Amino acid sequence: MWIEQIRRLKIVGLVVVGIVSLLVLRLVWLQLLQGAHYKKNAEQNRTRQISVQAPRGVIYDRNGEILVSSRPSFAVSIIPHEYTNPQEATPLLASITGVAVEEINQLLADSIDFPYTPVRIQRNADDVMIARIQERQYYLPGVVLEAIPVRQYVYEELASHVLGFVGRISQEEYARNKEQGYHPADLVGKDGLEREWEEVLRGTDGIRQSEVNASGEEVRPLGNRPSVTGRGLVLTLDANLQKAAEEALAAQVAASRTIGEPAKGGSVVVLDVNTGGVLVMASNPPFNPNLFAGGISSKAWNELIANPDHPLNNRAIQNAYPPGSVFKIVTAAAALEMNLTTPQEIFDDRGVYVLNGWRFYGWNVKGLGKLNIVDGLSLSSDPVFYELGRRLGADNLAAYALTFGLGKATGIKLAGEVKGIVPYIEWKQANYGEPWYPGETLIAAIGQGYYLATPLQQALLTMAVANGGIVYKPRLVDQVLTPEGSLAVSLPPEVLWTIYLRPEVWDTVRQGLIAVTTRGTGAAAFKDFPQTIAGKSGSAETGRGTTHSWFACYVPAEKPEIAMAVLVEEGGDASVAAVPVTRRVLEAYFGIPNKQLPPAPKTD
Repeated sequence: MWIEQIRRLKIVGLVVVGIVSLLVLRLVWLQLLQGAHYKKNAEQNRTRQISVQAPRGVIYDRNGEILVSSRPSFAVSIIPHEYTNPQEATPLLASITGVAVEEINQLLADSIDFPYTPVRIQRNADDVMIARIQERQYYLPGVVLEAIPVRQYVYEELASHVLGFVGRISQEEYARNKEQGYHPADLVGKDGLEREWEEVLRGTDGIRQSEVNASGEEVRPLGNRPSVTGRGLVLTLDANLQKAAEEALAAQVAASRTIGEPAKGGSVVVLDVNTGGVLVMASNPPFNPNLFAGGISSKAWNELIANPDHPLNNRAIQNAYPPGSVFKIVTAAAALEMNLTTPQEIFDDRGVYVLNGWRFYGWNVKGLGKLNIVDGLSLSSDPVFYELGRRLGADNLAAYALTFGLGKATGIKLAGEVKGIVPYIEWKQANYGEPWYPGETLIAAIGQGYYLATPLQQALLTMAVANGGIVYKPRLVDQVLTPEGSLAVSLPPEVLWTIYLRPEVWDTVRQGLIAVTTRGTGAAAFKDFPQTIAGKSGSAETGRGTTHSWFACYVPAEKPEIAMAVLVEEGGDASVAAVPVTRRVLEAYFGIPNKQLPPAPKTD
């Protein structure tokens, strides 16, 4: 019997030893392996460590004028670890901030891996919202008011399509960028330069640590790591010239509507011909990026996207249009370079051109008489260019159009640039399943039919003529600055492509463009202008009974400084809409007082 008792005692002893061993192992695991984790949790029961949002970098124009900065504001935020009563707190928070319960829940779900990082529910909170949060603080555990920087677009709508705007990071963007330290509730650049230069403009968030009581209220600060402001940008844009262009364009859109034209908007592009720097990139209608800075409301967003004139579209690069008679620059250059005409050849513009029994009319159905190619450019004779188009053929015309940069993106550092269209015989067969007809070549030679170009491409076309074939890549940023404002990087000009034509070809085309404004279709508008302008107007038919109004030029003709293109979308005849805008912008550039323009005769 005593043997059985000894056996039992041994079993009990083994069980006790096993239990003690397990307890010791558990203690070792808690102390040595998980000690730091539990120490951190214990400390966080009485301390709060939250991120401090860094201001984005400042954006300046070429003259040092601040275009975009950051201003102080308050945000209503949730610290997930301290948000202990979401069932009751979330509906109350939604009613105060106007942010839907579903959106708050989604933001919290996205931030599950960041229990101590504030989830900013409503930025740019006003005094009323702040007061309501403070009054109900007891019912909103884990809800705090943060002082944060909010993006400020100083001149509101000015250059809005270039500057862009910021918005809450999407799930796809977060997945791509979380390794760079992004948080699911961060604001990032969504469009324009804000998007393209996000890595430069974004700052480095800091950390603020404080002691809190059981209610989550701060008792005293414990230390902080300051945030670092993002790097700045100095643009090539001239804010004063941009303002003049936007005002002139808006006034003309309104004026065209008063005479019955749809005038859906327009664009002005002004380039430095010696560097490719964009001095002006205006698109009408504009929008106010400040709407997005603190989180755009559903009402404001719906109004923007429902607007039939599409104010979020940058018409300078994101919309393409028939180039109209501006394209005659390409046709003339191609015919001269291929020796299909000479400056001395005389054409007879009788107002109509006949091909295989089909009649193709010019803008002046009475005819313009005997003309050489310079006259043909200056008076924008359609019959002259019908004949040149017939001689060239569709594919040769397309080849020169591609050489001049049509049909391909310029590579400007802005999202959404379209290539436009350069059609040729196989292109039509591939896209429409139809053969190319001879009459389509004639239409193509005057910039109609399938051809489409952006205002930026039209400006580069005139830059090529001004520079004898050298085309600089259009650029918007000249310098990157340190957070303190000193120079970090200077960005040099870059040649985009070079067009090789005989010098005499360039000379003839230049003579034609100068003749446009001295004795041709633009002479009345630019009479007595103190600088010689080399330009070309264009009235491009839309096929809907309306007309896009174009004017492209470089100035001064003798020693070019700028190239520009103006478009008034469905604004009517070129001389009525685009030409007056051009003159106003040139007056602003050269510091010339505005002059009341005489009524313009109808042209191309």
